[in-house]
Amino acid sequence: MRSIEEILKLVCGFLNEEKVLYVVVGGLAVLFYGIPRTTMDIDIIIAMDMDETKRFAEFLNGNDFFADEEDIKTAFEEKSHATIEDKTSMARLDIKGIYGENDQLTLKRRRKVSLADFKFYIASSEDTIANKLLFGSEQDIKDAEGIYARQFDNLDTNYLTDRCKSLDVLDKFSTMRRRVENYMFAERRQK
Repeated sequence: MRSIEEILKLVCGFLNEEKVLYVVVGGLAVLFYGIPRTTMDIDIIIAMDMDETKRFAEFLNGNDFFADEEDIKTAFEEKSHATIEDKTSMARLDIKGIYGENDQLTLKRRRKVSLADFKFYIASSEDTIANKLLFGSEQDIKDAEGIYARQFDNLDTNYLTDRCKSLDVLDKFSTMRRRVENYMFAERRQK
């Protein structure tokens, strides 16, 4: 059974080799920024032309995934996502295209990072927080809070504020920011 890390290395290695622009988002980005969390999926935004989907599906099928080129094309056409299951584990890939300015900004500001012996691209901490606030589930809010607290000294707060404003989640961000900072500063005073 393959681990999430092995799958990430395999898929991102292919995308890197093929020079396909992509960014890993979602639960794996949350984990990368230091928030313990369980996830069985790898969420990837991909800038892929329709004529590249055949090669991608062939690669996936040749490496023990259930992948259908038509499903990928349909997802891109309908601006949704394609779920691709790994035959060797419970893990899956959730692939989506670039569907708007939000996806373009997330891709543009991606960061090249290392995990063990390979490099891949992940969403910035600021974009991950803003997108988590946009999606807004209870888990998303917890993820955003955790990243904000863990990455506090490394965040570009001006960009994050502007990003949240453009996504119409500035009120959520302001509320979250006050809550997390009040907690952080109260803890520091106790030490």
